Amino acid sequence: MRKKRFIFGSLILVVLSAYIYIDQRYFFNPIVFNQDHITPYHWTEYERPVTITYYDLETERTTYKLEQEQEVRKILEEMKDSPPLKESSLTSEVEGALKLSCEGDTLLEVFFYEGYWEILRESGTMYEMTKDLKGLIETL
Repeated sequence: MRKKRFIFGSLILVVLSAYIYIDQRYFFNPIVFNQDHITPYHWTEYERPVTITYYDLETERTTYKLEQEQEVRKILEEMKDSPPLKESSLTSEVEGALKLSCEGDTLLEVFFYEGYWEILRESGTMYEMTKDLKGLIETL
């Protein structure tokens, strides 16, 4: 009986230690991580700290850097909620650019235009600029 308790206790300790390690080191949890067009890499590629750098190209080329995890998560979620545009022939000047990075690695690069945005590494897929996403970007 003692041996079973020891094994069970050891197993709980290992699982708890692994959870704490993953939670402290990585931005995403492997159980609930969803790979998609915004987060295309394996969850282990998103090590903390994950930052978003936004470049406002409309006026004075101002740079804003988001380091707060909740703000980064909000912007990523709003980008994931943006529907793709049916028209692919839209053209306008670039209003802003966004870069998601961690530890010097660039994980995502996006250009923002009037009413839509585009991921640079993809082949021309454009996404609608939702009101919520536009509001988050304007508050930077």
